[in-house]
Amino acid sequence: MEENERGSVGIVEDEGMIAMLLRELLTREGFDVVCTVNNGLDAVNCVREKSPQIVLMDIHLKDDMDGIEAAIEIRKFSDIPIIFLTANSDTQTKERAEGLMPYIFLPKPINKKLLLTALRQAIPV
Repeated sequence: MEENERGSVGIVEDEGMIAMLLRELLTREGFDVVCTVNNGLDAVNCVREKSPQIVLMDIHLKDDMDGIEAAIEIRKFSDIPIIFLTANSDTQTKERAEGLMPYIFLPKPINKKLLLTALRQAIPV
């Protein structure tokens, strides 16, 4: 890994402005954003094809597969850390994600410091 590169990240976010802001932030902080997708199927394909070191996964996506369902599919072939992004971190949502070994749940709006700390801890140097 190059000195200025902190690791590779896949972004799964269906709100275009949030996805763009995440991509810009992570790129500026030295992360390699290998894909930015807006639905569950593309998230699964991103991990399969690009092998990011970590995925930022919005839980509520606009297609038929939400972020938790996408994570279930990803777990069938990868143990990649997943940081779930959610505006709704209720007990039922967290229970659905149990067993997927998510790295962390981050509430929206996303706190830059918390996000960067979580990424730096999850990606091996």
